[in-house]
Amino acid sequence: MGAPPLRFRPPGPRLRPHVLGYFGYHYPPHSPQRRLLFPDPASTVVFGFDAPVHIVGLVEPARTVSCRSRADLPFTTALLGHHQGAVRGVAVRLTPMGAHRLFGVAMHEWDVPHLDPAHLLPYALRHLPERLEAAPGWPEQCRLLDEQLGRLLDGGPRTAPEVDWAWRELELRRGRTTVRDLAATTHCSVRHLERRFREQVGRSPGAIARILRFRAALRLRDSGLPPGLVAERCGFHDQAHYNHVFKAATGLTPTQLPTAVPMNWSTQGRANSPVWAPT
Repeated sequence: MGAPPLRFRPPGPRLRPHVLGYFGYHYPPHSPQRRLLFPDPASTVVFGFDAPVHIVGLVEPARTVSCRSRADLPFTTALLGHHQGAVRGVAVRLTPMGAHRLFGVAMHEWDVPHLDPAHLLPYALRHLPERLEAAPGWPEQCRLLDEQLGRLLDGGPRTAPEVDWAWRELELRRGRTTVRDLAATTHCSVRHLERRFREQVGRSPGAIARILRFRAALRLRDSGLPPGLVAERCGFHDQAHYNHVFKAATGLTPTQLPTAVPMNWSTQGRANSPVWAPT
């Protein structure tokens, strides 16, 4: 039997607070492959080696691109990716603060339809994409990423304590909190917290809260829970509010979207995966 189309490996210990995992993917050139990319609080850096992937914004058509490699902020609205040739590459999934630490670029500068990760790499790592493609196997690719990304840790900017705390609180509450409450608990102004998030996360605290609440609702929906109970448990005002938020994120209502649809060929592919850890 051949290699599986998707492989996962955690990073080395030094990188684990910042890097959530490495994913190697290789899909042969059969019939066109399609995957939904749902709103996601992680940042992803993808090094692709074969056919380009066409990414269509389901809610924001201006974000439609065709590319092999890309660096992404947390998604706030759904995308549809598809390809017709063989797709092969390596994806690095990071916390946004980890991406800021490793690449040293203000995260709001990532907010473009297509950012080539080669533009984020320092001069000393300029050949990393080519070296990943030439590596003889998946274990060697992971070792190369550990080695090269590890070199970036010591010189990178540190996460502001208020951002780190607010992020953990958002994750713990699955987005069920307000920016005002987060700012008050961290003893800073709403404006200050939002400015720090823009620099180190690339999205506002409110946008991350909406992503987390959406993903919590998606997991409950896929488990078979009725829409009214999903709305109640995820903190929406009512079912109509839940439907509105769901459609704003995906372009579809909860009943229009099939359950447990495939998501992204370059990360774990189930909508009900935990937010920060692959299954």
